[in-house]
This record gives sequence, structure tokens and C-alpha cells, in this order.
Amino acid sequence: MAKLTIKEGMTPIDRKCVEMGISRLELSRRSGVSPRTLEAWGKRLRIPRDVYQIYKVALALGCRIEDLIEPEVAEATSKKENDSQ
Repeated sequence: MAKLTIKEGMTPIDRKCVEMGISRLELSRRSGVSPRTLEAWGKRLRIPRDVYQIYKVALALGCRIEDLIEPEVAEATSKKENDSQ
């Protein structure tokens, strides 16, 4: 995986990785969350729903869960899922 650089619209998790100078692969190693999951979160293909996984990522990044959550993205995704049912 390539090293991330800060750009507009990136997820809080990716931003923290850039600030710490680590890749998603390194974050995966430190947190125990799979690289595939971190990549899906980073591309916003999925949003973090498993509190334990996001907790492990927060511990690895030295921050709080609240620092990694994007309420507006979660609301939009939930609305889209509810509309399709």
C-alpha cells in the first residue's frame, strides 16, 4: 500500500495516518483490523459499524473513537439504505 498524503475529503482515519506518518498497512498491523477493511473505510465503500474495530483503530492512532467518526457520512449512508428497503 502506498503512503497516504493529505488531501481534501479524506477520512479522519486516513488523516490521522498521514499525521503519524504511517500507512494503512501499518495501521492494520498495529490495530489488528484487516487492510481490506481499512481500505474500504478509506474509499468510503463501507463505514465503520463495528465499535470494537473502530476502538482498536482509535487505540492504535492514539485518539478517541469520536475523532474518527463522520456523522454526516453515516447519516447519508443510513438514509440511502433505508430508502432502498
